[in-house]
Amino acid sequence: MDGVFDVIVVGGGAIGATSAWRLAQTGRRVLLLDRGQLGSEASSAAAGMLGAQLEVSEPGAFYHLCLESRSLYQDFVDELLEATGVDAQLTHNGIFQLAYSEEEVRTLQTRMRWQLDAGANAEWLDAGTVAEQEPVVSPCLGALLLPDDSNVNALLLMRALSIAAHRFCSVVEGAQVTDIQPQPGGGYSVLTPTGHYVAQAVVVTAGAWAQALLRPFATPCTIRPVKGQLLAIRPRRGRGIRRTLFSEDVYLVPKRDGTIVVGATEERDAGFNRDVTIDALMTLLSSVHRMAPGLKDAVFERSWMGLRPGSPQGQPWIGEVDGAPGLHVAVGHFRNGILLSPITGLMVAHSVCHEPWPTRWQPFHVARVHRRNEVSLG
Repeated sequence: MDGVFDVIVVGGGAIGATSAWRLAQTGRRVLLLDRGQLGSEASSAAAGMLGAQLEVSEPGAFYHLCLESRSLYQDFVDELLEATGVDAQLTHNGIFQLAYSEEEVRTLQTRMRWQLDAGANAEWLDAGTVAEQEPVVSPCLGALLLPDDSNVNALLLMRALSIAAHRFCSVVEGAQVTDIQPQPGGGYSVLTPTGHYVAQAVVVTAGAWAQALLRPFATPCTIRPVKGQLLAIRPRRGRGIRRTLFSEDVYLVPKRDGTIVVGATEERDAGFNRDVTIDALMTLLSSVHRMAPGLKDAVFERSWMGLRPGSPQGQPWIGEVDGAPGLHVAVGHFRNGILLSPITGLMVAHSVCHEPWPTRWQPFHVARVHRRNEVSLG
């Protein structure tokens, strides 16, 4: 046996590293295991949008969870900066959702109305105002401005979280977990090819790889990888964008270093394939040319990919698994792992510490979802 801990967190992306850090702050001995390097998968590949209003098409619990997590972000990155010296470059630049058809105008204006009714900030801008504020954009019918949605530099965020994890937790990288075994007297053994670890509680935050680890346990978590390919461009001087631009085909996220992240494909049948393909890059570049022809002479910087943890509704499962005391999950965040990291870290800490969840978190509790599914099947 290589070590005994209070909690073992399996998976070191944004969700896992945040959860491990928050658990360590409760005074627990925490081990964070990752199959590669911390943050080397979907988290560091993300465009870094904090699209709490962008990502949700209807009011409800998930919308409010996203808003709550976004509201925590400034304190979250400030705390990380103080703890690690790394600035995650939170940028409050807002998002334009562009409309190119009358149907898109109706859809976005409907979204604006219910978001205003829910107390959020949203504003409809006509085509002339859009052209004035973002001259590189092709003529459109207007845009929904979401001024409070923002973005971070995902690479720098993961660097900060990695430093925090190494400083406050025990960390083993290159440790692919092969099995999680309940112990007769309580707790769990966590096995890797090179080590054997024991803890009273285990938190599975393994992203797209979580399904295999959870298969022996009765959970509703059905997770599959959704491949996303992205690229970065650097616009010529004076031809950049101020806000994140989003259409049905592509999004453009400006970063403080002057680059623009362009994303992203959603490939649901690619499995764990990691290739960056000409076809995907051509699709993204063609979409940029259509939406923002003023960027046609931007310089191509790099391309990359990530495997998102897809879930049926694009929403996470969090909390202690029914019938498996001490086994907790925080999985299935799909496109919103970066956005939901602050709130998920709090939810995991409450779960492991057996502190009650407020009512607004309950719809995402893995045990509640499991029981609801059993009732519907019955």
